[in-house]
Formats: sequence, C-alpha cells, structure tokens
Amino acid sequence: MRSDEDFRECLARHLEGHRFDVGATLDMETLRGLWELSRELPDNFSLMMRTVRRLRAYSVHDVALAFTVGLLRDDVDAIAADPPSEIFDLKGVALPNDIYARVARRNARHPKLRARAAELARRHRIEDVALPLREGERWDHTGWTRGAEPNQLYAHSTGARRQEEVGVPPIADIAELRELLGIRTPAQLGFYLLASDTSNLKPYRTFTIPKRRGGERTIAAPCDDLRHTQQAILKEILSKLPTHDAAHGFVPGRSTVTNATPHVGKKLLIKFDLADFFPTIRYWRVVGLFASMGYTVGRLCFSTQDDDLEVATTLARLCCYTELPQRTTSAYTPQGAPTSPAISNLICRHLDKRLANLAASMGGDYTRYADDLTFSFDEEPSRGVGRFRWWINQICQQEGFVVREDKFRVIRSSQQQRVTGVVVNDGLSIPRKERRRFRAIVHNCERDGLASQARGRPDFESYLMGYAAYMNMVSPDEGGELLARVKKLVGGG
Repeated sequence: MRSDEDFRECLARHLEGHRFDVGATLDMETLRGLWELSRELPDNFSLMMRTVRRLRAYSVHDVALAFTVGLLRDDVDAIAADPPSEIFDLKGVALPNDIYARVARRNARHPKLRARAAELARRHRIEDVALPLREGERWDHTGWTRGAEPNQLYAHSTGARRQEEVGVPPIADIAELRELLGIRTPAQLGFYLLASDTSNLKPYRTFTIPKRRGGERTIAAPCDDLRHTQQAILKEILSKLPTHDAAHGFVPGRSTVTNATPHVGKKLLIKFDLADFFPTIRYWRVVGLFASMGYTVGRLCFSTQDDDLEVATTLARLCCYTELPQRTTSAYTPQGAPTSPAISNLICRHLDKRLANLAASMGGDYTRYADDLTFSFDEEPSRGVGRFRWWINQICQQEGFVVREDKFRVIRSSQQQRVTGVVVNDGLSIPRKERRRFRAIVHNCERDGLASQARGRPDFESYLMGYAAYMNMVSPDEGGELLARVKKLVGGG
C-alpha cells in the first residue's frame, strides 16, 4: 500500500531541479491523481495524457507535465514493451530513444499518424537500419514507410475494364452494390454502415472467449442480416480472387494439415506470430483492397445514396467494425465476420510473396495459417537465425504487421516440432498425449456406453466424429481405424 509519504517523496524526486515560470502552481489533488494512475502503466498512459492536456490553460500544467514525465521514466520498461501513440504528444521530453523509435516504427504506416511518425524519427535523429524503400536507396528509418505513400488509394485503375480483369462483378455505383448484395433500401444500408454494438438494434454483438494460452480474445459477431450481407460480399467478390499458395488458413481445400506438410522432416523450424492480426487490418487497408479490384473510392467516404460512386469505401465499411460508429477510421476487420478471413488472406498476398521468396532464396519453405508464420530449413539460414529474424521483422513491418517477440520459436529436429498442432518430425502425426487421451475415451465409450464419457455434453457425438475425422486426415493409418470404431459407436446409439 502506497502512503502519502511515498507520494511526497516521489513528487520531490521528480520536481527537483526543475525551474518553472512565474505563476506555476502545485495542485496536490491533481498530482496525486496522476501518481495513482501511474500504478498501472502502460494501460493508463492515455488517461494520464488526457489529464495533462486538460490542464493546458491552467497554471498547474507545467508542473503536472514534469511530474508525469518523471512517472513515465520510473516505468520506462513497461512503456517500452508496448509504447502508445500518445507519446507523440511529449514534445521536448527526454525519454530513451528506443521508445521513440518503436513508436515511430509502429505508426509509420498509420494513415493519420505516419507524417508525425516520420517527424518524430527526424526530431530524435533515430538511427535505425531498415529495409530500403527501393533498391539502391538508404537503409534507414525511411524504409518504415513503404506502402504508406500519399494518395495511394487514387493510384489504382478503376472501372469496368479493371473489374473484369480481376474477375469481380462490375459495380458502378451504390445502387448496383445494393442490388448485388440484396440490400433492400438505402435506410437498411445506412444501418449497416453505422454498425457497432452501441446502438439499440446492435448490428454487432461483442463478447470474449479465453485464449488457449491465457488472456481473452474479443469476438464481434454481426447480426443475422449483416452477416448475410457479408456472406454475399464473400461469395460474390472476395472469393473470386486467389490467395497466395503459402496461405492455408480459411482457404477451401487447405487446412492445418496442408499447412504442416511442407515442414515434415526438416532440420530447423522457425515460428513467428503476428500481433493483433485482425485488428491490425484497419478500414483504410480494406478500402485499398477493394480499390485494387477496380472499385471507385470517390470522395473517400462511404454512402447510402444510389447515385454515388463510393463503392470501395462502402464495401470496406460493411466489412469493418468499430465500437463507436463516428470513428470510422478506427474500424477494423472483426474476428467473427465471415469476410474477415478472406480479406486478411488477400491483404497478406504481398507479405506471403515476399516471405516465400525470402525462404526459397535460403533453401527453405514458408507457410502461413492466419497469424502463424512457419519457416523450415534443412540447414541453418545463411548468416544465422538472428539475421533471418531481422529480415522477417522488417518485411512484416513494411507490410503493416507487427511480429510478437514473445512468440518467436526456433525448434530443432532433436525436439518435438509442431506446426498448427501437427507433429512434423517424421511424417505427420497428432501428439502422442492427445492420441492416447482420445483412444481412452473411445475405449471407455465401447465398454461403458457413450453417456459414460459425454458428461452431459449435447454435442459429444459430433465431437467424437469430428476428432476421429481429424485424426484420419492427419494420419490415415491410425485415424482410419479409430474413425471406423467411432462410426460404429455413434451409429449404434
């Protein structure tokens, strides 16, 4: 428990040596509030900055800002682990340069923050080696901005000819878009375009589910009508475009097994994980995807008017979720919408191409299943794993994604190598522990009946059939026998 004495000691330490203008005052209640907020950094960083900004017109502002900076320095490691974009507001504040570098790098592709990110890099003279924008150019921080050049949305060819080349249905205006998607009226379209989970009708329902390795995942599930519209976008437009051969998640005819197959029997397995995969794919990236198909962006705003031409922006808004409808630019592809997996695969085509080419140039293989990136080699990559890791981080950053450093794994053939849950050391197999557990369940069902293992689960028979079919897909020699036994069990009631 932190005492009043702790607060006063902290205040004296952080204000010592500061010289403030005449008239600057100490507001102990405000300063203590900032001190309390600092107990949970970086989560409360935004709230601390809002508090300081509200004081700009008051005499306590300079003292509060100096105290806040001192509190941030106390928890610099927590800030560095996940630096928020509000650090842009700390002009003239001496925080470690690696924090500014990380903030600038992360926001270099943000439509509204990229100019400030570049200015932040210049101001702090960040000396960071990045892949150059183009061959022969400098290997400095300017490489962060690849793909974020101004007016990129207007660089795409639009119109019926381009749409025909891509293979998507021609859509000239909002009226034709409504007709294709089966949206009856402009009012119904307007309801979808303001979709969130805050209105009374709630076009989305949000909830959380536990992650396998701890934490929670937010799911934004569209209502039935909006889901049907998104399914129409998936069927009529998104499904017409091919994904890269390296993509195996959410692709018809591909699976966790096809994702694992290229990595069987390799000496070295290297695994990466992309942070916040679906939330990273924001509204303007989705607009760019539809614009690349030949659909017009018009005035860069979505519309409900039949005569308007903003097809790409309207399609993007139909596929994106934001908690607050008025904050369209913060919308992203929600995990729960039927369009999100296909959009993510299409947006990742250039990422997949670059990573596959990099792996091939080093004699390796690459596959991606959603946010899981897997590389495998018969020999260690030239220049070592560390250099290879740097290249992957750089390419992912330039393509608008962030690699999770805590999920990086190097697994050698002397260890159990798993790819999307499938063991690949010598052929494809399910981990022994899981095979034994399922065999025991089937044996107990044969001996004591299905009810003995169901324990009230209404979907128990479906679970048995599904897992047995999965085992058969991974390893037919063992799974085929188990699948036959399960079919006999379920068929016999």
